Amino acid sequence: MLGSIKQYVFSGVRGHYKDETNRRIVVVNLFAAVGMSITFLLGTRAFIDAEYPLAITLYTASVVFAFSQRIQVRFPSPKARTLSVSLLIFCLMILTLLLLITGGKDNTGPLWIYLVPPVTMFFAGFVRGLITLIAYTIVSAIVLFGFDESTFVASYTYAFKTRLLYSFLTVSFLSAFYEYSRQKSYDTALYLSEQFERQAKHDHLTQLLNRRGAQQCLEREYAGMLRNNRKLSIAIADIDRFKRINDTLGHEQGDEVLRQISNVFSSRLRAQDVLARWGGEEFMFIFTDTDEAGAVKALEYIKDKLNKAPLNINGSDIHVTSSFGVSEVSADVGISCAIRLADQALYYAKDNGRDCVCAASSLDTQSLAKN
Repeated sequence: MLGSIKQYVFSGVRGHYKDETNRRIVVVNLFAAVGMSITFLLGTRAFIDAEYPLAITLYTASVVFAFSQRIQVRFPSPKARTLSVSLLIFCLMILTLLLLITGGKDNTGPLWIYLVPPVTMFFAGFVRGLITLIAYTIVSAIVLFGFDESTFVASYTYAFKTRLLYSFLTVSFLSAFYEYSRQKSYDTALYLSEQFERQAKHDHLTQLLNRRGAQQCLEREYAGMLRNNRKLSIAIADIDRFKRINDTLGHEQGDEVLRQISNVFSSRLRAQDVLARWGGEEFMFIFTDTDEAGAVKALEYIKDKLNKAPLNINGSDIHVTSSFGVSEVSADVGISCAIRLADQALYYAKDNGRDCVCAASSLDTQSLAKN
């Protein structure tokens, strides 16, 4: 029994949805269940009391509540969720307006209109909820004051109608204020969470992905490579004689060198390729849909551009070079192995003159063992 209830409450919830989306799905499930149950029970009582029009109205509302819940479960999409919520709000509003007109049981029908503001604000959000509530308030005012008393089944005193409308406006205002505050708090929390997540994955100096972000990107691209049988290559670049630059210009200017070189590297990449700061003066390139030869060609182009474009540091031009080690990732050569091979190729390039691109496949076993 408890398992079935839990399954119903969390039906439609998905792990990849945002917490706010899943929370709304759960609330829709609960509200639909409560609305369906109450309207069915009240409809049954009205039927027993031979109040057939009221019974039919309540039974219809019960069916609509159930149907709206099934929509978001059977069709998991933003449009379906919007339709589901719209049906719930529309059904609630029509039902309460009918109860306002007919009086319901012993003229207690108008009491149900206080459900409208909080439900509408929660499901529709502040802006759409406010517009919807304004329209509902206008219609309710027309129903209460725009017709002769003889046109209604129920009869209310003027004092009751005015106090009903004033209290409804008060509840609407409080619901709108609460929803506005809740959305602002949620947006702020979401923004801070995204900022913290970005800081955790990005290098503060170059604004590139850091080592952690690069690892996550590699895992994602590797999974896509295996799934779609694509090519994937990586490269590690190291700034030549960077310690000399730091010792000569100072660490602050050394940081500026890293920033400018990261701009040179990233400006020469395709949109689908990724550049990350791997650590210190090392950078990692992730080339999607590219074999080792293609990565070597791209890096030769980047190396030549770096050689021909001196960096401007404090008004002075300085020439900086970089060495590159390249390796192709495959089903047989996983991420860790490819990183190790690229690192070995990089050290081979550094030991053999610097300012060059070295592919791991071009090195023999003896060279790799030495490095």
